[in-house]
Amino acid sequence: MGAPKTALMTVTGAERPPSLAEAAAELGLTADALNPEFGVVPIDPARRLFAVEVWADRLAVPGAPLTGDDAARDDYRGPYANPEIAPFGLGPSGRPAKPRKP
Repeated sequence: MGAPKTALMTVTGAERPPSLAEAAAELGLTADALNPEFGVVPIDPARRLFAVEVWADRLAVPGAPLTGDDAARDDYRGPYANPEIAPFGLGPSGRPAKPRKP
């Protein structure tokens, strides 16, 4: 499997989920750092909390100090692990299941 290709990060929305561009800006990234196929996924709409998938090579340096509005946040935004999930065991044919190709 190798190193993860993506990580999950959380973002917030106001009256609606943020767009990919808004989510990227909130994380200090550009929109091309986010996976558009994953999109913006509701985690806890009551708290206006959403998840986005960030390409692992575009993540900020771990441990970098928070700046601006992030410095005042007391919740953890990520990155969260996003491991590849592959089938295991026997498939419908009775043969070992094979992982799907990305």
